[in-house]
Amino acid sequence: MREHENVARVTRAESKERTRQRLLAEAQRLFRERGYAATSLEQIAEAAEVTKGAIYGHFASKEDLMLTAMEAAPAPDYSTTLGDESRPLHDRVAEFSRAVSAEQPGDEAELAVILEFWAALLRSPDALRRYSARVEGRLRALADTDGEQPSTGTMTVQDWAIGQAMLAGLQIYKRLAPGIVTPEVFERAFLVLADLYQEQ
Repeated sequence: MREHENVARVTRAESKERTRQRLLAEAQRLFRERGYAATSLEQIAEAAEVTKGAIYGHFASKEDLMLTAMEAAPAPDYSTTLGDESRPLHDRVAEFSRAVSAEQPGDEAELAVILEFWAALLRSPDALRRYSARVEGRLRALADTDGEQPSTGTMTVQDWAIGQAMLAGLQIYKRLAPGIVTPEVFERAFLVLADLYQEQ
């Protein structure tokens, strides 16, 4: 009897996880297709073939659903290229800038969802705190300092923050002024940052 109960419990847990993954997948799809603000929890529930109440069994809010979807996505590993100290910094930065100039979010739908979500975060203090903690954690992981004094020749967490902020701006302006913000502009911007970094 106890074995039967364990099987049933595992089955319920698996079913709950499948529902959660389906909700995440449908939310990502609808956010891309319709936009973050224009997509309601009711629409996500209908697409996932569950009730709206079932969403709250997995996620506290629409912001929580979006944050969870973003956290589940793998982050690009910028440190591999930039951290290879066997090569000159300018070579590493040039390779990096060429890669990110063509990198996703490479389509306007994805970038639009991200920008729309950032705007929503500014109106949701709790969600903003959670997202900020995620961003700061990612920056610290890239810098690998965790508040400690960085060793000579490594980029500080502030250096990484400048680079990431510059990358976000360039990704936006690549769409707003595509005739001006070319891959060469990405390379020039990051080489300027590299020069400033070497002067420290």
